[in-house]
Amino acid sequence: MSYVKNDPETEQFIQSLEEPQREIYLFMRKEYDILTEQGEHFDEAKNDEYVEQKASEHFDISSEEAGNVFAKTESQIRSFQNYKI
Repeated sequence: MSYVKNDPETEQFIQSLEEPQREIYLFMRKEYDILTEQGEHFDEAKNDEYVEQKASEHFDISSEEAGNVFAKTESQIRSFQNYKI
């Protein structure tokens, strides 16, 4: 699951989200960036599993919960971006 690239207004929206949602999302986004910077071949399922596991360990939540938080946040971001257009 790649994430939506954001403009400054959208970044402000992300910062307005409550914890832990914001922190989990930002952590996972950073992990996806690291994979991209390392030139990892994009295997969506494998990368998602890896990032979700890292978030699971970091925040002491299940991998499934981490994935759900990321997906929910991406959905909220898309709605925000569609609304502001």
